[in-house]
Amino acid sequence: MDLLTAGIILVGMIAGIIIAAALVSKIMSAQYEQLYEMLKVSSTQETTTPYKKSLSTSKNDKEKKQQVDEKELLKKLREVIDAKVSNVMEEAKQKKERLLMLLDVAKGYTLGYVTAEEYNMFLIKVLNELEDFKRLWLAKFPSSKDKEQLELLIKYVAATKLPITIKTKDKNTLELSPEEALIRITSSINSAVEILDRLMESRNENPAVTPLEVKLTNEVEKLQKKLKGLEKQLEELRML
Repeated sequence: MDLLTAGIILVGMIAGIIIAAALVSKIMSAQYEQLYEMLKVSSTQETTTPYKKSLSTSKNDKEKKQQVDEKELLKKLREVIDAKVSNVMEEAKQKKERLLMLLDVAKGYTLGYVTAEEYNMFLIKVLNELEDFKRLWLAKFPSSKDKEQLELLIKYVAATKLPITIKTKDKNTLELSPEEALIRITSSINSAVEILDRLMESRNENPAVTPLEVKLTNEVEKLQKKLKGLEKQLEELRML
């Protein structure tokens, strides 16, 4: 083997070693990169998982707290509603007294002690109270029939607004005198009171509020008891 051939072989061996070393280095670098990425992903997952668990726990706690708050709110709301609607019959009697008071104010207007404006101002207050009472009554007794009756009651009362006018035969408008207006007002308010009485009686409530009404009611009850006693005695006599 001459020197030239030996040199070529040596150069080839050196080149092969260099190429092999480069390949090994490249492979090792790629493996290190893969290992680094795997470690990075693993580390991220470990960090994220507790955070997600923390968020999930926090969300559940908030939902539970919200549910508790809603239950407490509903409980308090029911208590307020129950307390309010439980006194609906007393409210009905108070509204009856207000209607009778409105009639007294109308009498004051007829006698000249109250102006039409003052009567109308008091009327507006009574109408607002009746609207509130209507909602309260229907919350206790949700009945379409009762709703119609209450709306009719309010309509009767609203019709007493002064001045009260009528249509003449020639289609002109005529304002009633205070005395004639009182007659119309009395009729309308009495109709409203009758509706209120019927509503209370339909729920087995005694609608009496004035001393005279209470006295008459008591007398009627006494007479009814006596009548039942007499009927019982008659039945016993028939059986003899």
